[in-house]
Amino acid sequence: MKIPLFLVFASFLSLSGSAKEGPITLIDKSSSNFVIHHVADAPETAKLAAIELQQAIQKSTGVLLAITSESVITPAIRIVSDPKLPHDGYEIRRENAGIIIAGNDDLISATPDTWFVPSHGTLFGAMEFLERFVGVRWLFPGELGEDVPHRESLPVEITEPIHGAPAFAARQLSGLGESDPDASLRRKSALVWMQRQRLTNALHPFVTGYGHSWDDYLKPADMEAHPEWKSSNGEAVRKGKVMFFCTTAPGLVELFAKRVIETMDRNPTREMSSISPTDGGGFCTCERCEKLITTDPHGKKNHAVAILTFYKQVAEIISRERPGRRLGGFVYYNYQYPPPEAPALPDNLSLCWAPLNYYGYGLLKPLYRAEFENVMQRWCEITPHFYYHNYSTWMRSYHGAPLPVSIDILKRELPAASRNKAWGARMIGTNAWGINAPINYLVAKQLWNASLDVSATLDEWLQRAYGPGGKPMRKLYDELDAAMLTHKEAQSPVYKGSQYEVNEDVMKAVYGPLFPEMEKHYREALALCESDTQRQRLSMFGDNLVQLHFALRNAALIKDDASSLFHRDDAAYTVFLKTMESTFSLYLDSHGLDHGPIWKSEYGGP
Repeated sequence: MKIPLFLVFASFLSLSGSAKEGPITLIDKSSSNFVIHHVADAPETAKLAAIELQQAIQKSTGVLLAITSESVITPAIRIVSDPKLPHDGYEIRRENAGIIIAGNDDLISATPDTWFVPSHGTLFGAMEFLERFVGVRWLFPGELGEDVPHRESLPVEITEPIHGAPAFAARQLSGLGESDPDASLRRKSALVWMQRQRLTNALHPFVTGYGHSWDDYLKPADMEAHPEWKSSNGEAVRKGKVMFFCTTAPGLVELFAKRVIETMDRNPTREMSSISPTDGGGFCTCERCEKLITTDPHGKKNHAVAILTFYKQVAEIISRERPGRRLGGFVYYNYQYPPPEAPALPDNLSLCWAPLNYYGYGLLKPLYRAEFENVMQRWCEITPHFYYHNYSTWMRSYHGAPLPVSIDILKRELPAASRNKAWGARMIGTNAWGINAPINYLVAKQLWNASLDVSATLDEWLQRAYGPGGKPMRKLYDELDAAMLTHKEAQSPVYKGSQYEVNEDVMKAVYGPLFPEMEKHYREALALCESDTQRQRLSMFGDNLVQLHFALRNAALIKDDASSLFHRDDAAYTVFLKTMESTFSLYLDSHGLDHGPIWKSEYGGP
């Protein structure tokens, strides 16, 4: 039998007298009279929040709090949807003897600032509660990555309401195995970890609509029917796909927009459609297009005006024919710099700045570091909806080389995007969790809180993961940061395609010379670990050094030292790779784990 609501409220009031001061005792000596409550028709977000609270509190205290949608007279953690809160925002507050976690759970509508991104506020409020009051940290996917302090009692002190809202409406961290087309443990675990880090793409796998797409709309037959549409400076057609075309050719924009509309009509739930050019350079330089070419700050041809004009013309047609539908377009490659004069862009268009010059730790180069925020500010003035996308702390690496954390880049990049009011950001991580979990974690946290103290958070991650062994591991990452900085500052300031490859040049400059120090710090950390859990986590890092040692040795970049902790002969290495297939330690892609020798030039890997 349900109890009338006025009696429920009266019961809460009767409990309030002793609870006005001091902390709320949620768990006391492994017992509790609390429940977790949400209404029967609560959104799935709120129900998931309840489950996360229940499971984490039980792991910490051993106490299983019941989840109920019935009226209750006992103290409760109440999960409440509140659309008045900011997008993805939450409020945690005290209510008499109980606790309220309120959040914006608007999963249907979206404001012009958030575009089409649903809100999951109660879930993110639950994550805040668990991190703040229970002390939970999800260091990397899987049970081993969970750090849950053991507590016999759980006091919760809330003197003032706690509010939270994200720096960006859309927060994407890709490359973690979340897009693998199977139901593997790696994929499932990555998705769970991502939602616990409050990342959008774990909960709403939308297509942001910025991918290279010209060949989605125009076909080789169109180029043959209209030879005047072909780019005068590039391959028009390759392998059955349209590569480049003249954006100023009469009639082309109209047909392109018609094809976009047809695609929209076939995909009515697709929130955003891309109209971005084919990757690479080959843009038209005919007499009409030549008039639109400017010069970028580094003296190179800049095709931004031509591309922006094309975007504007297509977007205006879509705005008339399909009002409410949205478009996205890259500003990238040889159109990555804002022109001195830019056309006014319609409100249904979002530009995604993908600053190629800054890929692969390019922001460590003084030239690009100095110009970065000014360029971003100018793009934010041009586009009504600015989206940021970068591979700044990522390099293509298949050989167990730990990527630098690069505190310097983290301190300047996403904070600048937040200051300039980007509506979303997409960063790239790696599924080699054994070595790159710290940077995946830091970037995920920054996507929510752009003002995060990244250095202190790195220290906390290392201490949580490795205990006392975290201090020598911090030395390892700091030395790696310094070595990569020295290497990047010595590189040509001009972008070269190989700059985001861990190829032979990088191995010679950074990883070969540093390997003995890395092993020294690792051994010290291993000796300091205080638990099997800490040692298991550290061994995941060591698995990568086995792979790195093998690659460096076979490339004659380090001595063939059989006394190394990471030395494996060919037969033992084959067995080692086989044992790693089901773990989170090493980088895994469609090629598996054995990626062959270190390559010598751009795109020389598998």
